[in-house]
Amino acid sequence: MFNKKLKFYHQILDNVADGVYFINIDRKIVFWNKGAEKISGYTSSEAVEKSCYDDFLNHEDEKGNTLCDSGCPLVAGAENKEFIQRNLFIKRKDGSKVLVEENISPYYVGDKFMGVIITFRDISLFKELKPFQMRMDKMKRLIPICGWCKKIRKDTENWEQIEAFLAEEGFGEFTHSMCPVCAEKIFSKKIYMESYQNVCKAISSSISLDEVLKLVVTNVVKVMNVKASLLRLLNKEKNQLELAAYHGLSQGYADKGPVEYDGSIDDALAGKAVSVYDITADTNAKYRKEAEKEGIRTILSIPMRFKDEVIGVLRMYTSEPVEYSEEDLKFAAAIAEQAAIAIMNAQIFEKTVSKEREYLNVFQDITKAVSSTLDVNKVLDMIVNKLPEVLNLKAATIRLLDETGEKLKLVASHGLSEKYLNRGPVDTEENIKEALNEKPVAINDVSTDHRIRYGKEAEEEGIKSILTLPIIARGKVIGVIRLLSGWPRNFTTGEIAFASSLAEQCGTAIENARMYERQYREIKYLKAIQNISKAISSTMNVREVLDMIVEMIPGIMNTKAATIRLLDSSGKKLDLVAAYGLSEKYLNRGPVDAEDSISLALVGKPVAIYDTATDSRIDYRDEAKEEGIKSILVVPIVVREKVIGIMRLLTDEHRDFSQDEIDFAAALAEQGGIAIENAQMHEKTKE
Repeated sequence: MFNKKLKFYHQILDNVADGVYFINIDRKIVFWNKGAEKISGYTSSEAVEKSCYDDFLNHEDEKGNTLCDSGCPLVAGAENKEFIQRNLFIKRKDGSKVLVEENISPYYVGDKFMGVIITFRDISLFKELKPFQMRMDKMKRLIPICGWCKKIRKDTENWEQIEAFLAEEGFGEFTHSMCPVCAEKIFSKKIYMESYQNVCKAISSSISLDEVLKLVVTNVVKVMNVKASLLRLLNKEKNQLELAAYHGLSQGYADKGPVEYDGSIDDALAGKAVSVYDITADTNAKYRKEAEKEGIRTILSIPMRFKDEVIGVLRMYTSEPVEYSEEDLKFAAAIAEQAAIAIMNAQIFEKTVSKEREYLNVFQDITKAVSSTLDVNKVLDMIVNKLPEVLNLKAATIRLLDETGEKLKLVASHGLSEKYLNRGPVDTEENIKEALNEKPVAINDVSTDHRIRYGKEAEEEGIKSILTLPIIARGKVIGVIRLLSGWPRNFTTGEIAFASSLAEQCGTAIENARMYERQYREIKYLKAIQNISKAISSTMNVREVLDMIVEMIPGIMNTKAATIRLLDSSGKKLDLVAAYGLSEKYLNRGPVDAEDSISLALVGKPVAIYDTATDSRIDYRDEAKEEGIKSILVVPIVVREKVIGIMRLLTDEHRDFSQDEIDFAAALAEQGGIAIENAQMHEKTKE
């Protein structure tokens, strides 16, 4: 009877799902059930009679420490004389590790210790389910989120970034990157910009009206990838839209008849960009049969605007149904607007300078010159160098309004001395004010005209006459061009009209270059932020990321150097943690905590220093001069709305930092803050 019971109990233990084994006082395994076989991969014959200290299960804790000595189950059972439970890793037969929950029970016969009974089970799946259960619990509550900035409200007063909130709630650590959809949008903008510039170059290469019209319709087909295009101009006297040019259409369809009853044309003349989707399905379309015969399905009608006036309609045709996106419509509208400018310029010049054909060649030379580059500074220098040459003048200057729209800044000059250029501000001059109100101003004698503030200086410079012209881009004055003659000159009405048109063409060139430069800079800035985001996600070493930021900035923003300083544990002293482009002598010049520029940045305000030699907010002016530093931009490094340090950008030339540059520097500083926060969170997680 006893043997039968023993066998029965043995079978019960053998069929338990958990692993069960017994180690005697000689540290040998004398029992190994099927559950242990399944979890470990070792059969009973392979396990029984093995010593537990052999290269067998290799017990390790969750930190990777081996337990064969200090954590031996036999020793632990003998010392504690009671039930022990713990989590550890065991090595399977195939070499892999599995996380198990182990229970150790000391076995005594009377007062004599005989060994330990050990049970263990695979709990790796339970570990994986734990975060899932946490998320399920959190999903049952409402979480207030700002619809604009996407911050999460933790309580009635405090809001924090969604990434920080989710990480704090146990959803993992977050880094910033760029999704394929956004990357595609940025790429599409770049393609649109390049195509737009190509169209501008093409239609600005000629001033013949017929040639401009032809270039418009042929280039539209090319860059918009459509079947055909057609251009109609508004005849104000007859109040009709007249066919001006077409490409990709048969003459029969182009001359099919008037379009005054076409609803899309009416909408276009009202200033709306309208896409007529699948004309063949529109039973009310007047020319539906003609469209079917021509193989036309979708028609897009875009108004052609010159300033605030619609001068015609540009139509695009496709052979398959197309639904245009908002970006497509904006791009088509930009092309139509540029075409309208080219057409109006061609019309003006054909009327006003028909008797002076040499001016046409001059205009062509200028437009070709300014459309051959997209660099703003090169465009400006090219204009002031070209105009005196072709118009037989002494000099030329360009001044553009700053971001406030109130102050003029000299951006390009040719033929004038530094003394004259630095004579003082010209914003208050009467002739400048008139020009900024879109009125060309001709000064025949600078020595007697009251509209000149610096008459004496002009005489010393050898200037006799001045023509001041507004620079207009997209219907808005953006600056003035001044043409200066070294001998008395009465500017004729024709010369003024011609020069005004040149100034407007220059305005278009400047605006195009600015647009391209902004797009190029945005793409470059986005790429830089993307690279830094990747770096942050690939390392938890804060120093590596901060070093990368200070090394990348000079190349991207054309600065001499960059530094990053972080507040110490006291929150009062700044420690230098990363620097690039500066000598050891300058870096060790002394503490900077008391500088006004630093104090302002530490309360969250970016500070731009134009001249380090004279600005009172800089303490080490002599050291900056010796180092060759002219301008400084200081931006705060913010983590969770708390300033933890500053980043400085230093230039070897005087520089007015634009808002785009300040925003980009702030974004890089934010990336540095994110890197620091991620590293701190990582350290907390490890602890």
